[in-house]
Amino acid sequence: MKIQRVVGVLLLVLSTFAVAKTELVEKTATGYGASYQEAVSRALFEAVTQVRGATVHSEKQLRADLFKIYDKESTHVSAKIGVEEKVFTLSKGWVDSYSVKSTKQPKAKDGQWEVTIDAKIPMHKSIIKDQNRQSIAVMPFRFTHATFAIDDVGKPSSAFQISNRIRDRILSSLTQSQQLVVLNRDHGSEFASEKALLSSDNVSPSEASRIGNVAGADFMVVGNIHDLSTKVETKSFYGASKTSSVDRVDLSYQVIEVATQKLLWADTLSTKIERKKDEGTLETIDQVSHLVVAGVMDVLFPVKVLDISGPQEVYLNQGQARVKDGDIYALFSEGRTLKDPDTGIEIKIDGKQIAKLSIVSVQAKYSVAEVTEGLADKIKKGDIVRLVQEEKEDVYKNKEVRETPGSSDAPVNW
Repeated sequence: MKIQRVVGVLLLVLSTFAVAKTELVEKTATGYGASYQEAVSRALFEAVTQVRGATVHSEKQLRADLFKIYDKESTHVSAKIGVEEKVFTLSKGWVDSYSVKSTKQPKAKDGQWEVTIDAKIPMHKSIIKDQNRQSIAVMPFRFTHATFAIDDVGKPSSAFQISNRIRDRILSSLTQSQQLVVLNRDHGSEFASEKALLSSDNVSPSEASRIGNVAGADFMVVGNIHDLSTKVETKSFYGASKTSSVDRVDLSYQVIEVATQKLLWADTLSTKIERKKDEGTLETIDQVSHLVVAGVMDVLFPVKVLDISGPQEVYLNQGQARVKDGDIYALFSEGRTLKDPDTGIEIKIDGKQIAKLSIVSVQAKYSVAEVTEGLADKIKKGDIVRLVQEEKEDVYKNKEVRETPGSSDAPVNW
């Protein structure tokens, strides 16, 4: 049933996308050269770079591909003004066709030709619409030890596998939030192999036009795993005992603006997570990933009140990608923006905490919470809520026990 649900969601997502295609973009460009052919090649190069850009790595290859079209030394003007010439195959997909608008022959012996062209440049269109969303890449978290003592049976766990698990869970949650364009920075060898294929003569020119469209990241998430360990605790009370696994987590992460390498946000998670008897270490890893996503998204896109239904029911604008059933959120009134008197930097200040919410229902794109504390009548649309890490109560600590005849702290012998 779970597999059918996943397949159904995947088909629904794919059905919402348009089919990827290559579009022709028309550009006018002028080139200069010692010969007519060189001037045309330079004009084509200028047209391509206007549409697709040219990186340091690909510029030399692009020039070589375009210059191969005109490998003769003659300066004879062979093209006619306005006549379209197809060069799609010869240029390996860089140019579909072009027509010459004007030419100027050199007046002096060492002068240059000037050729102006109208070119049609193929441009691959992604099926994923950015919609002005910012992009983010999540890198594998670094680790201080090759193994960590977090396990159900005391065996060491691979730090490499844990790092990949955390990264994958963060990627999934950020992608499902649909508020950021999430970029893949893994499987480098696979992408390199595919790029080599697209650059070869084994694919059609239209397929070759897919090269050079890799998106850059606005933000990057990096992290370090300092400690992950498990401690098995047994507590006794009136002869009964309770054994639980408590995982200690010490992890730091940063959100970096890629263009400037400035830190947008940095935080450290040092906490203990108690696992239930039937839970494994993956539940702890997933919970840690959930906390990292909450921290990242609280900076970029804090969870907000979507609507209020009745005196106790509140709808939030985030769903299963960020919110879990049973999560506790603190709700704040609308904040203010203040200016630091020393630096002039604008600082966003949360309003006052006016309520606490408990998540009772989680959907794909929204969630429902009930008010557990505070002033429900003061809640408004757009109010910000932030995840609260509440300490779990020790049911044995400071518990009052009414003494009865024959009562004792000693274990009961049956």
